[in-house]
Amino acid sequence: MTRRVVQWSATNYDLEELQVIQVFEEGISKQDVKREVPFTRWHGVLYKTERGNGYDFK
Repeated sequence: MTRRVVQWSATNYDLEELQVIQVFEEGISKQDVKREVPFTRWHGVLYKTERGNGYDFK
């Protein structure tokens, strides 16, 4: 199974620029992610490794 990853920038109350990275649970589709976080432009995918004990980023 794959996990979706999205990234965007935000500003906190102290006017500091933040980089936000959100990793979604396995099985969620790209369309569902776009509905939940419509303002992000960067989408990535994590794939399970061959041994199944970790993830590879692609």
